[in-house]
Amino acid sequence: MKHSREYILPIDGLSLGKHEYKFVLDRAFFAMFEYSEITNGNVEVDLLLHKQESMIELFFKINGELEVACDRCADEFFEPVAGENELILKFGEAFEEETDEILIIPTEQHQFDISHLLYEYTILLLPLRKVHPEDANGNSTCNPEVIEKLNHMNHVESADPRWEALRNLKSKN
Repeated sequence: MKHSREYILPIDGLSLGKHEYKFVLDRAFFAMFEYSEITNGNVEVDLLLHKQESMIELFFKINGELEVACDRCADEFFEPVAGENELILKFGEAFEEETDEILIIPTEQHQFDISHLLYEYTILLLPLRKVHPEDANGNSTCNPEVIEKLNHMNHVESADPRWEALRNLKSKN
């Protein structure tokens, strides 16, 4: 993974209280992650950082769209994503993930890179099954040529005589 200074938050020298940050996750952001299936997006992240004496609270609000491959026709389309996450950074002796929402960082840590968190939180907003949305009439907006080829391939496969012979054996028992 490549790093960008844009996603590194200062810890030392940051005054106590609330601080707001805005980030845009686009093609350049996703290019930092070598094996990402997501290569493009237009996602806005509003981050509210609340620094206290013993910890830092991070509140992420994510809204936008990611370019994904359709699970049905393999064409690219933009899938909307929206969500919120919270992370608490506590100070300790070494890095340790206490829970999904609590991370312990070394006391002498001067800055904190949130790029991986932004990536993770955004990717987790994607649905398990990514398919083109339906149009106003409830019809699929998938690539009709690909769907036709898939239907044709399924029809050709079902006409294979070897499978018919096996189905006959199954029905005789």
